[in-house]
Amino acid sequence: MSLRIGLLQCDHVADNLVDTHGDYQDMFSDLLHTQDQNIEVAIYDLTADSFPIDLHACDGYIITGSQFSAYDDIPWIHKAKKLVADLYQAEIPTIGICFGHQLMAEALGGKVKKAEDKGWGVGVHDWEVKSESEWMGENAPANFSLRASHQDQVIEMPADSKLYASSDFCPIAGFQTGKHFLSMQGHPEFSREYSNALIDKRVDRIGDKVVSSAKKSLKNQVDNDNVGAWMVAFIKQAQKSDA
Repeated sequence: MSLRIGLLQCDHVADNLVDTHGDYQDMFSDLLHTQDQNIEVAIYDLTADSFPIDLHACDGYIITGSQFSAYDDIPWIHKAKKLVADLYQAEIPTIGICFGHQLMAEALGGKVKKAEDKGWGVGVHDWEVKSESEWMGENAPANFSLRASHQDQVIEMPADSKLYASSDFCPIAGFQTGKHFLSMQGHPEFSREYSNALIDKRVDRIGDKVVSSAKKSLKNQVDNDNVGAWMVAFIKQAQKSDA
C-alpha cells in the first residue's frame, strides 16, 4: 500500500534560484521518491492559506523549512501552530524539518529562540544520536550529517519528548514527541548545490568567516538518503501503532 504524504510548505525557493534547484516541493518529492516511487505527495502551501481540510486525507505530513521564525506574529504561522496541535491530538504521523522542527516545539509547549551567541548554523553539521529507535533500522548510527541553514534553535522541547539528535552547536537538533511526531534541525532535502547557492545569497547576513567555514564543510558527505529512509519508516511505524 502506497503512502500519501502531505507537504506543509512554509516557504518557497527564491525566484532567482528556483529554475536551477526547484522549489521545496520538488526537493521533498525527490527525497521521498528515492525511498519509494509510489509515494504520493500532496502540497499544502500554508503561506498562501492552503491548509488541509481533512487531516486524515493523508497518511502523514512533513513540515518544511522557512525563512520565517516559529515565533513570528504572522497570521499563517498562528494558524500553522493550531494545525500542528490538531495533528498531534489526532495522532497523525508528522515530521518537522528546520522551521518545522521549531514550529512543532512552539505549538506543543516548547520554546524557540534566536541563537545570538552561536550565530548561523550553515554548511554540513554533524549530530550525535542520543537515543536509538526502531525507525532508524537495525544498525542505528552513532552520528549522522546533514546540511543546515538556521539561526533559531529549539531551547526547550515539548513535554513527553525524547531527544535523539544533539551537538555542541545545536543541543536539541532532533526530538520525538509521542509515537507520531518527529523533528530535525537539518535539511535532508537540500543538495550541495542548493546549500552553496543559499549561502551565497546570505553572505551579508551570515558573515565572511562563517561563510568560508560553511563552504569548506559542503565537501563533506551527508546522510540524506539514510534520513529519508528514517522519515518514511517513521511514518509507517506510526501508522502501525494505530492499527
